[in-house]
Amino acid sequence: MPQRTALVIDDEPDITTYLETLLSDAGWTVKAANSSAAGLALFEQTRPDVVVLDIMMPERGGLSTLVAIRKHAQLGRTPVVLLTGVQEHLTADYRAFLDRVKSHRADAFLEKPVDPPRLLKTLDEVTGKK
Repeated sequence: MPQRTALVIDDEPDITTYLETLLSDAGWTVKAANSSAAGLALFEQTRPDVVVLDIMMPERGGLSTLVAIRKHAQLGRTPVVLLTGVQEHLTADYRAFLDRVKSHRADAFLEKPVDPPRLLKTLDEVTGKK
């Protein structure tokens, strides 16, 4: 069976290293970027099976990156799993932000710290391997 590829985009190097290790140990080929610009370039180059994307990043944030992915002519249907370190029980403004993110058709949404079994199950679900 061909190995699946995941692209991890998170501005925190510790998080990308952790996710690279977790996913590699689970049999994934993993590419990682610590900025949206680098992530979008890798997205074009690697044509991943799934993108794991942090919402809150400096410069171009995760929402803008998700919109760019969805607008891509050939790869716009690539599954995207959004991650956030901010808990959903915060302000109404943050809930409105999450609603906007969800309206851009993310395939799944997980909070940090990431629960490894839940992330792996979610990746299987969004890539069609159950």
